[in-house]
Amino acid sequence: MRRDASRVASPSIALLLAAAILLASCAHEVVPPSGVARSPEAESDEVRLWAQAGREEAELEKRVAPYENEVLDQYLTRLGAASTPDDARAPGRPSLTFVVLPDPTLNAFAMPNGRIYVHTGLLACLENEAQLAMILAREIAHVTERHALRLVRDGSSEGDLFKLGTAPLSPTATVILGHRLELAATAAISGYGRDSEREADVDGTASLTRAGYDLTEAPKLYALLQKAAKERGGLETFFLGNPERLAERVEDTSAAIPAGYVPPAGRSVVDVQEFRMRMRTVVRENARLDIQAERFGLAAAQLDRVLALTPRDSIAELYYGDLYRLESQRADDPVDRADDERKAVERYDRAATLDPAYADPFRQLGFLYYQQKDNARARTAFERYLALKPDAPDAQRIKEYLAELDRQD
Repeated sequence: MRRDASRVASPSIALLLAAAILLASCAHEVVPPSGVARSPEAESDEVRLWAQAGREEAELEKRVAPYENEVLDQYLTRLGAASTPDDARAPGRPSLTFVVLPDPTLNAFAMPNGRIYVHTGLLACLENEAQLAMILAREIAHVTERHALRLVRDGSSEGDLFKLGTAPLSPTATVILGHRLELAATAAISGYGRDSEREADVDGTASLTRAGYDLTEAPKLYALLQKAAKERGGLETFFLGNPERLAERVEDTSAAIPAGYVPPAGRSVVDVQEFRMRMRTVVRENARLDIQAERFGLAAAQLDRVLALTPRDSIAELYYGDLYRLESQRADDPVDRADDERKAVERYDRAATLDPAYADPFRQLGFLYYQQKDNARARTAFERYLALKPDAPDAQRIKEYLAELDRQD
């Protein structure tokens, strides 16, 4: 039986996140969207806001290296361009940039200067392109409607005090909270307030209409995330991993669908198979992150999706081996432990068979056999790894394992 470690811990750490980042300069001032002309005086506080955003982005990306995939970046840029209002493209308006963060939690968030972050965990959860388009469109709306500036000028928030449990934080949450990145905390965790979030949802559904997607995919998206968030435990600290906030998203997007709406024919969702192929490597790499977070059930489901599309994916088989190896280390029952170890060996062997030049399965087999105190097989596996990858970054470490095995003999 698969054992998930997505436990919800009781709240114990109180962190003050300033949603009103700068002193309010004008209470309840109406902030026009970015397509409306503005005077330099009106923009001075926004200039400071953008500068702060740039500093926070540099700090975040220094500590959480973005997921690099040129094809994916181009795909997100194309979808984002289709969701950007024409009047928001003029010179001086925010330049939209999409950055994927290797983080297994459910979230996407927009900084006021147009940099939009999407977590691999969210991408791995989506079912089709229409849902992805909705995510991007709502984050673009936060930028074009200048929601961060509106929040600053109003000096309001929907709750500054966040109590987080003792459960581990995801990589992005660790940086945002640990380094007190106030703009990022507002965008990613607390949100821009009920009215602004509703406006983003309404704008997002309008973008889906322009692009020819099925509007019913918007509430389906949030219902999907709401169900997933409830099952994932304490690691989900972000806005789009909050079931209460997601319930509001379902309500707002459902209300935005006109009465008697009929989905457009043809390109109403876009080919699901094509979307899954585009997301395949993202899903696979996010499974590795979920394995590291000990969310084994989530990781297995993602790897199954990858292998259903590409049955000869040696990297997915390697990750499945890692999943079973780590499960075996946490098994209390000797029978379960032995079963997990057997499955791990099978997956590592299949990865090596699919790609005989792939060195990593042999390293992992070496660790597994070392764990089992099978010195002969551990030595053979480690030696094979070094033969295939003599300049491996961890070659010295593996040689130390081999020296220890020699001493034990």
